[in-house]
Amino acid sequence: IITSLLFLTDIFPAAIDPTPLSFGLSAPLFALGFFRFGVFNVFPIAAPLIVENLRDAVIVTDEKDRVANINLTAKQWFGLNDDAIASAVFSTLPKPDLFKEKWNSQNPKLKFKIELNGKRVWYEATITRLCRHDQTQIGRVIVFHDITQERNLLEAEFRHSMQIGLLEDVSRKIINSLTEGEILKHAADSIVNHFGYAEAAILLLTKDNDLQMAAFSGAHDFGCNLMVRQEIDKGIVGYTARTRQTYIANDVSKDPYYFSTGEYFGSAIGIPLINEKKLLGVLYIESLKPNAFNANDAQILETLANQISSAMQRARLYEDTREHLQVMSAMQSISRVVSSSLEIDNICESVIKTLGALFGYAYISIYLLENDHLNLYGQVGYSRELAIQKIPVGQGVSGRTIKTKKTQFVRDVTQDPNFLRAASDLTSEICVPLLKDNMILGILNVEGTGESPLAQKDADMLDMLAGPIALAVDNARLHAQVKTTAMTDAVSGLSNRHAFEEILRMEIERATRTNAPLSLIIFDLDSFKIYNDTWGHPAGDERLRAIAGVVRASLRTYDVAARYGGDEFAIILPNTELDGALLFARRLLDVAQADAPQPVEGGPVAGYTLSVGVAAFPEDGGSFESLVLAADHAELIAKRLGKNCIVSAREIKK
Repeated sequence: IITSLLFLTDIFPAAIDPTPLSFGLSAPLFALGFFRFGVFNVFPIAAPLIVENLRDAVIVTDEKDRVANINLTAKQWFGLNDDAIASAVFSTLPKPDLFKEKWNSQNPKLKFKIELNGKRVWYEATITRLCRHDQTQIGRVIVFHDITQERNLLEAEFRHSMQIGLLEDVSRKIINSLTEGEILKHAADSIVNHFGYAEAAILLLTKDNDLQMAAFSGAHDFGCNLMVRQEIDKGIVGYTARTRQTYIANDVSKDPYYFSTGEYFGSAIGIPLINEKKLLGVLYIESLKPNAFNANDAQILETLANQISSAMQRARLYEDTREHLQVMSAMQSISRVVSSSLEIDNICESVIKTLGALFGYAYISIYLLENDHLNLYGQVGYSRELAIQKIPVGQGVSGRTIKTKKTQFVRDVTQDPNFLRAASDLTSEICVPLLKDNMILGILNVEGTGESPLAQKDADMLDMLAGPIALAVDNARLHAQVKTTAMTDAVSGLSNRHAFEEILRMEIERATRTNAPLSLIIFDLDSFKIYNDTWGHPAGDERLRAIAGVVRASLRTYDVAARYGGDEFAIILPNTELDGALLFARRLLDVAQADAPQPVEGGPVAGYTLSVGVAAFPEDGGSFESLVLAADHAELIAKRLGKNCIVSAREIKK
């Protein structure tokens, strides 16, 4: 038995868990180790005991497909007992028809789900044939591995990505209408038909401070009646309106604010519709499933609510200013421009170009507030040399605009001591605050000349346009946060694997186009499973975050680090030759092992030393796949060489 285990350890060194009677071998390997090498015959007590303590579920059959052995995990997972011994295996297995289809395949793998105690559990099952030395089959080993967590994470990421796509699609459709009723009905229908929720309703605030139904979809509880009114102090809708905060009821049957004409179950969310600190109404959504709304869902729906509010504001302004054709044309054009994109740079550039084309303004600029400065995000008319890129919040007419949160109209700039000149022919200025919930996001600045002076009507029109522009900027920021969340690993805070793959492909294209160097580092933490088993998974997560912090502190501005998977990380180093990447890897190795609780002395310390692989483009790999493979293979060689070392793909080639 010792020879067999040493043989397996030599080939699969990372697979051995030193915990007594709990070997971390994959179950098929384990079965081969015991059956193929005859350990059951040589050592009949130890082998079943070790199988019994495997964390995966194991069912062993004989040559007649009868159950020969069931370990403790299998009994616990599938509710089995020793009575199943000697029974037909297909009467014991979950999803027997699925196993029958694959039974005679060559070492098949199956994935399936079952319901246990009201919860959905996913398993991956592997069927391994057991043969004597003469290849005579003597049975099979079926190993079940719980993959529920991986499946849930995958489904959550897929769902989040799908919701982002749906949000963009629904938002584009909403902006195509300038009628408030059509906007609200389309929004409610889209939430039910595209997002898959059971019902959606939009209630608007009336003049007498009630909430009246304005649009609904899939709603049976409201009786499909647009005349329904609700007092502002009732239900989830009323509570949301009073607090002006998003409210989630994970279980409506137990929620203190939920009320209904019938008995219902599931979950609900209320989101306030707010424009310029004014409550317009409430977006209310129900799901038949409990706990259907998490933080990501709320963020997506809040962004949609902002789009609805923006569309409502645009529609109302359209109705209020119908007689002013020129102003109305400007409103429509600007609203379409700012709503056609969720990227801040594109929004700012489109706004200034549209204002210039519609009204002939010579000088236009947009500044967004970042910390204690206004940073220029788009301008037209100014020379590159004179354009002011950054303005402290206390300076200029813009500083006064931020302080008062009101539009500033300066008819004669020569009479204003705060005026900051960025062109020689300027005579007047209008500076409009971009406000969202009374919070300054930035300013829209228009300046006139002697030939084209500004008037009060320009100030009034720009003041009206500021609302939709501010909402568009705020939506773009929310969208950027959503995208960042979707591309970030939750544990380490670094980029996730999806983001890593996209960025590496782009860097390879850039390096190919510019003939610039590019290097890739892939490393993992030595014996991290031992660290987890010793200190527990929360401590393991803390160690992953610590390593991520070490990596982050070492990066240059344009370097990218990602959690590649499990305890494996990847670092993209643009404009870096192999020698530079090796120096980076050495610094990383030294800093990581400096935290080790005991002296390293060249050997690996679980969780504190690294096995590092380094590869350079295009010498070690001329494509995405080959470069990743080269770095990954170098990392594997580093582990085989005893861990706590760095191996370059170039060394392997030699």
